[in-house]
Amino acid sequence: MTTNSDILIIGAGPVGSYTARRLARQGYKVTLLEKRPDLGGPVCCAGIISPDCVKLLEGEDLPVLNAFSGARVYSPNGQVLELKRNSVQAVALDRGLMDLKLAERAGAAGAACVFGIKATHIKADDTSVTVYTNDNRSNVYRGRLALITAGFNPALTSSLGMGIPADFAVGVQARVEMKAPLPLCIFTSKLFAPGFFSWLEPLEDGTALAGLLCRKNAAAAFLKFIKYLKEEGFIISAGKPQYRGVSLKPIPKTYSDRLLVIGDAAGQVKPITGGGIFYGLKAAECAISQIEQAFEHGDFTSANLAGYHIKWKQSLGRDIKLSRLARHAYEKLSQRQIDKAFATIVRTRLVEKLTGDDNLKFDEHG
Repeated sequence: MTTNSDILIIGAGPVGSYTARRLARQGYKVTLLEKRPDLGGPVCCAGIISPDCVKLLEGEDLPVLNAFSGARVYSPNGQVLELKRNSVQAVALDRGLMDLKLAERAGAAGAACVFGIKATHIKADDTSVTVYTNDNRSNVYRGRLALITAGFNPALTSSLGMGIPADFAVGVQARVEMKAPLPLCIFTSKLFAPGFFSWLEPLEDGTALAGLLCRKNAAAAFLKFIKYLKEEGFIISAGKPQYRGVSLKPIPKTYSDRLLVIGDAAGQVKPITGGGIFYGLKAAECAISQIEQAFEHGDFTSANLAGYHIKWKQSLGRDIKLSRLARHAYEKLSQRQIDKAFATIVRTRLVEKLTGDDNLKFDEHG
């Protein structure tokens, strides 16, 4: 059976569902395909976003687990920096329930949501784009345009000639039981996450999310981190970890005939933290603008859809480039150099200067 739509969206994460809702509200016939049979379960993501990002999602009813006005940052040798502002700087969301809520919104706006369907390959021609799936019923989905919002998915983008991320990491995270209440904690020791960082994200029910980013041996690194948290009295126990790939550099090409790639799938991710929701939503805005133009003129060629690539580069390119430079510099630091940097920050009271600068935003790393 063939299902026909104006727009096919592959992936019902925050970016896919947000885009589906926006386009459905504008009158397009949208089909949203998601490989997970059910939404609402645990997702390997810290789920920390800014109040600005919540507003962009129109998210007054999103599942907030905690709110943070600051963080405690630990150096390798145990020095502590207390980052604090007078207002909420970020909120922690239940990412599984967030995905469910946003998909429900997309459905309420008119998008057809199909779960348990994995896109296996995509083919575009002069009149349409067809998405083939692993559906045993041999269903195919056809539209005038397809959007890939399926998260880190190098196999799919590579098969379409768009390339793969040239730089990526592995994220690992588990729910843990805390020993006592704590603020959001960031750990810079290279013993757990060389070149990146580890985190302990407290939730309101006495549990927390413990996680890290690293390039290799993620399971072993995470075991070391959990052992450290237990020995130092941060946590009592830890649940089963989850893993996911995190792109740290955009793919070379985010458009093709009748096709756009948005969000984590495109590598539109903060290079320092690996967070992709805000950048993905900003890129979705660029995509929606180009989609409107494409439908208006009936032009879904690669040459026309390249306008999306130009728009998101103008919006996010500078931040991504500068953040990548900062992360590469950080990766080269030794444990001792990080400790010295902490000591200098404390001595010069740099934290007070930075936290007092309203121009420094949670979502702007450049």
